[in-house]
Amino acid sequence: MFRLAIITFLVTYCVSFFSQTIYSRDFETRKKNVPISIINNNPGYFFLLRYNKEAHDITLERRVKPSAEIVSFTPLKLDSVNADWFDYEKLDHLFFEHNYHVYFLFERVLNSKKTLYLKIIDTLGKASSFIEPASIEKEKGVTRVDFEYKRTQSNNILIIASQTYGIYAVKKLALLFDVEKRKIVWKKKLPVENDATGYSIAFECNENNDLFCVFVKAHIASFKRKYVNHAQMAVPVMFFDSLALTSFLSNSSFPVKKYLAVDNLSALNSIKLSVINNAVAVTAHFAKRDNSGEVNTYFLNQKFNNDLSQEVYSVITPLNGSLKESLTFYDGSDYKDASSKEYDHFRNFFANGFDHQISERVEDYYYKELLVWKNETQTGKVLYQKIIPRKIYSFQGRTRFKHIAKAMPFMYQEKLHFMLLESPENFKKDANSFNFHLFKKETNLARSNLVLYKLNNDGGLEKKLIYHNAIFDAVPMPYQASEQEDVIIYLDGGRREKFAILKLEQL
Repeated sequence: MFRLAIITFLVTYCVSFFSQTIYSRDFETRKKNVPISIINNNPGYFFLLRYNKEAHDITLERRVKPSAEIVSFTPLKLDSVNADWFDYEKLDHLFFEHNYHVYFLFERVLNSKKTLYLKIIDTLGKASSFIEPASIEKEKGVTRVDFEYKRTQSNNILIIASQTYGIYAVKKLALLFDVEKRKIVWKKKLPVENDATGYSIAFECNENNDLFCVFVKAHIASFKRKYVNHAQMAVPVMFFDSLALTSFLSNSSFPVKKYLAVDNLSALNSIKLSVINNAVAVTAHFAKRDNSGEVNTYFLNQKFNNDLSQEVYSVITPLNGSLKESLTFYDGSDYKDASSKEYDHFRNFFANGFDHQISERVEDYYYKELLVWKNETQTGKVLYQKIIPRKIYSFQGRTRFKHIAKAMPFMYQEKLHFMLLESPENFKKDANSFNFHLFKKETNLARSNLVLYKLNNDGGLEKKLIYHNAIFDAVPMPYQASEQEDVIIYLDGGRREKFAILKLEQL
């Protein structure tokens, strides 16, 4: 009876809530036409990226607000360069909007060659031909070729092409592709990397064409037992000897290297570089053994001027005591310490001189809590740390939507917001008091809640129910927005779909 009463309340609440919200009419859809991403950067329209399994292609829809009617439809025709067996849901890609144009970068993979292709879609929905920014082929002695790529703060594309020789030796070439000029504007050949030199990660560049990265020296220290899909596995435990920030300046033939303020790390969860006002800042999330012998979690904020000749600040902040207590529990391994929990960088947002960093804990198809901390970019001070509760178990075949476990973070009024699915049994749970084992996991779209978590400037967390899935299901997915006054929610009803446009000022 109590459970029924809660569900009845939730449905009634959502009907009342959405009576204050703009939502579209129902549109006909098919199960093989799956939405995979949304861009909401403009007050008058938004973009929906979709995987059309019947046509075996990725399509782009531009939809007008508030009706969500399609005003342009663009098939990207990726099947003309990829084999017909290619699974586009597993396609690594960049998808972003810049200067009213949409950019879609993806990778074509053959046995011995990898190629990057770019499609540019204009304001009328017309797509360019396939632009080839870079390709890499296996040479003699090369065992592996790889690309990594990212959107820079100047809205260009930084590409790192790697060739691995044997197991350990790596050659890398960095390229910057100007999306407006549609050409490579510079190339930088990096020194050969191996165990002795360390391996480069966390690339970034500035407007002066200076390239930055971090060289990591690490080795396998031991192995630990881990439970994966109800089976025991021995996984390596890495020990990180040193981290060195390195710059390849445009006006110099030799790299400049500065060792960071941390070394001999037990774990490196994430490290990210940011270019801020002709300086480069390092943000790292790591674990290290202290003088007492205990391994603890820390956050590093370190900043240098452009040529690394001067350190602006260096701040190391330990994990908050209450968070450490909340993250101390056994969960799929023989270790309960907070420092044993493994996180990866998820997103970060800059707003008004502050950097909001987000790490997430994901194991196979089990999506767990997010860890958020806010940095002051002028001083490196950590202003708050917070856990965003999440427990979603979603695996291949359970749903046609592969992103339901993902959080939808966005900024509004300089505050960080998260939308994610949650079990209705967590409805009355205190957002600021997270207990992993008492927090119920969600495994389905049906009957789940879409909730909003808002972080206030003092680090206080507010929670609000947005929608209870019933006839239509709210489906989280990768979401991009630039300080819009609304948020777009996709609602699935089987053979019908619609869009809710939630006015954030109403929250």
